[in-house]
Amino acid sequence: MGRGTEEPSNVRVGSKSFPEQRVLGYLAYHGLQSVEGIQVVNEIGYGNSRENWEATRTGIKDLYWEYTGTAWSRLPPRRDERITDPDRLYRLVSEDARSQGVRMAPPAPFSNGYVLIADRDWSERTGVTTISEFATHVGSGDTDFGVALNEDFYHRSDGWSGLVEYYGIGSESKETLESGTFIITSVGITYELLSDDRVQVASGFDTDPQLESRSFVTLRDDREYFLPYQPSPTAHAPTIEEHPGIFDHLRPIVSALDKPTIRRLTRRVIMEDESPSTVARSYLNEIGVVG
Repeated sequence: MGRGTEEPSNVRVGSKSFPEQRVLGYLAYHGLQSVEGIQVVNEIGYGNSRENWEATRTGIKDLYWEYTGTAWSRLPPRRDERITDPDRLYRLVSEDARSQGVRMAPPAPFSNGYVLIADRDWSERTGVTTISEFATHVGSGDTDFGVALNEDFYHRSDGWSGLVEYYGIGSESKETLESGTFIITSVGITYELLSDDRVQVASGFDTDPQLESRSFVTLRDDREYFLPYQPSPTAHAPTIEEHPGIFDHLRPIVSALDKPTIRRLTRRVIMEDESPSTVARSYLNEIGVVG
């Protein structure tokens, strides 16, 4: 009797639900199709950071992309130390992940950190160009402007509450600001509110394609409150031990992803209504990666 052919192992690729994560998920999904010995399974677009992390740690899923800053401050063991050096942060989160049976590959060069955005006319009128100047503006009683924050940023300890404390906005000034036009909404709606002049300041992400508009300015994080948030292919350790070629195949995809590139890809999803799968496949063809 001849030797039977081994059945390929299922490798379940997941992601979080927002557009950038879906694009990253499909880059991995399509990019891994040619890896021998595996069958790539699409589980993209489900769950938040903790749910994807736990599913990957326990082997329910095999791979998704996690951001270094999120892994450091939001996932077990949840560190409080502020680390703004991206290389050091990756080393530390990688060590934490390894101790839990998870592997994090070297991350992409871009950081999808939080940002505060302002209407350009408002910024020029008030002279507010940095978060320190924003804090001073609020602290002096100038709170007659609107703010829109995405829900996740508002509730996260490394989001709004931490920023207010770090930049020295007093509790009374914070309460006064939040008692006015202060809208908690979903990602993306913040830009619509800015464009409609319903608010003048909003939260966003540094890779949002909407930031290419000249109508908005990013308030400089002059005291480096926000951590680096570089996306790293994050995998169930036994999966990588059995199929080390997974990270090898992803390496050229990861290293090519700079901020202009990811903005261009997510723009196609958000503003041109292309599917994340189509965008990912066309980009892999563009860079010569056969999926």
